[in-house]
Amino acid sequence: MRQINNFDAVRLLAAAVVIFGHAHPLTNTPSPALLGNSVQALAVKIFFVISGYLIFTSWTLEPVLTRYMRKRSLRIFPALVAIILISAFVVGPALTSLPLAEYAFNGRVLHYVKNIFLYPVYDLPGVFADNTYPVAVNGSLWSLPVEFAMYLTLPLVCVVGARLRLKWFLGAFAFALCAASIYYVRLAPPAAHPVFYGSDLISALDVAPYFMIGAFIAQAKLEKYLEPSLALFLIGVVALVPPSSAWAGEIALYVVLPISVLSLSLSAHPVLSRAGRYGDFSYGLYLYGFLVQQIVNHVAGNKLSALENALVSLPIALACAALSWHFIEKPMLALKNKKPVAALVPRTSE
Repeated sequence: MRQINNFDAVRLLAAAVVIFGHAHPLTNTPSPALLGNSVQALAVKIFFVISGYLIFTSWTLEPVLTRYMRKRSLRIFPALVAIILISAFVVGPALTSLPLAEYAFNGRVLHYVKNIFLYPVYDLPGVFADNTYPVAVNGSLWSLPVEFAMYLTLPLVCVVGARLRLKWFLGAFAFALCAASIYYVRLAPPAAHPVFYGSDLISALDVAPYFMIGAFIAQAKLEKYLEPSLALFLIGVVALVPPSSAWAGEIALYVVLPISVLSLSLSAHPVLSRAGRYGDFSYGLYLYGFLVQQIVNHVAGNKLSALENALVSLPIALACAALSWHFIEKPMLALKNKKPVAALVPRTSE
């Protein structure tokens, strides 16, 4: 992988697109869509492609489960804990329609804190009850349990493939996920979506294949074939000959999206490659976007259009993301490569 790349820029753009996309349901207007996906859903899938590619690379460089999980946890949880506590104990008391004492002793407040443990809970008592999109405090949190589940699944798939001496086991697993997703999400979705640990498994199945496709591209070292010109060609083909059904569109997306995203991410651009020079704000922007958008709607009395909501919310959420990066995420990520204290103590000679 090139040392100079556009990953920061692509992730930042994806997080901004999530905010733009969410602005539509939050203002009761239809989201723009492409190949049967809302733009915010496409942006989440972009995150999963990039994550799969980078996480597989990280695992192969150091296939030690304890250190691998430590790195993943230090990336996910510190910023997540911060926004959940801010939401429950700062935003909630400030904006609830309930008396403060009633809010403080309402069991739903502590229930919301379950988000820290990746158990999705979306409501706080009396908060955003009168918003155009009522009740939901942070609808973006749904994807984090799915992401973490992929973190857990990837080493297992890699180890099983190695033990069975099946070089393309990861590719076969990715293909199986794609097939299951096409069937259960596009062709025959169940009337009642199964839920596990608070997560909608059908929604999870919609995005999970993209993580494994990204990982497979890294395993097969296909990046040497990825160029922006190839991405433009595939996008042009899909634009000129659009798929005739939702399931066909998703199959096309399994090919076009990973190739396009990684072609752009792995290339170097004099401007885009400098997107992360002040920090990696994409995760914080994703975390704070929805919450800020709901606050903006609340303060504005639900009078903003989707575009106005996005334009007002984006710089505020970006400021929150910058604070999150510099005061929470960056200091915690600095612990990634620190060895345990016991490992630093020199052994005495016997």
